[in-house]
Amino acid sequence: MKTLPLTPERWFDGLAQACAELRRSWSQDWPGLPAVAQTCITSLALDVRATAEVQAMTDFTRAVALGMEALPADDEPSYHNRLHTADVMLTITTMLHVLGPTADQAARPWAAATLAAAAAHDFGHPGGVNQQRFDIESRSWRSVAQYAAGLPEPWRDRIESLILHTDPQTVPDNHAQVAEQAFAWNQAWCQVLLNEADILLSASARFGPDLSQALAQEWQRVGFAAHATVATPAGRAQFLRSIRFSSPAALALAMPEQVAEQLQ
Repeated sequence: MKTLPLTPERWFDGLAQACAELRRSWSQDWPGLPAVAQTCITSLALDVRATAEVQAMTDFTRAVALGMEALPADDEPSYHNRLHTADVMLTITTMLHVLGPTADQAARPWAAATLAAAAAHDFGHPGGVNQQRFDIESRSWRSVAQYAAGLPEPWRDRIESLILHTDPQTVPDNHAQVAEQAFAWNQAWCQVLLNEADILLSASARFGPDLSQALAQEWQRVGFAAHATVATPAGRAQFLRSIRFSSPAALALAMPEQVAEQLQ
């Protein structure tokens, strides 16, 4: 994968095309997360006249992608795997295009940081769910800290916070932090973008049912009781009712409409 299709007239179509291509290559001829990461970096032009801080964040993204690709594939969960990470990177890149980050130099470091967090947020995920707040997310951050030495402050702390607050328990409050506020390039809004990107394909009619089945397999493997219901029609409806899309990017991808249509 060398390019990300962009379809401004129907933003979701280009993203779906890219994610369908990933699935065709997943069982054989997998391009690897480093290739996906570079596609996203190139698509967003983050390497063009990059400042030192943006360069450090794209270097981190590449290093994380390479490190995740080197993890033992036999231990990879059915849902929280490299395919999911690639999905989230392509999704956040599409969302950033909707918001036009390359048109505004002030937005470029936030775009780089959000992409970096997308690459790292599930590094070494063991499968299953948190036993306590930030349990799995803090584990992921500790795993990628070896690649973070070159990240400048305060961006290192911002990326860490973005990763930690992908904990599903924090998502409602993350949305509450930006309620009634116009979009701006800041920590709170980039957190919401990442949270939305994390579940966007799962919320879609095209990819969601298969992803629910993958999550059920992952949960069954670790003995989490909800594996029996998460992929059922009732379980999927419960998931769709529990999620929220509030960013301008998610609205442009017509995610509220997709969710509503599935619930009818």
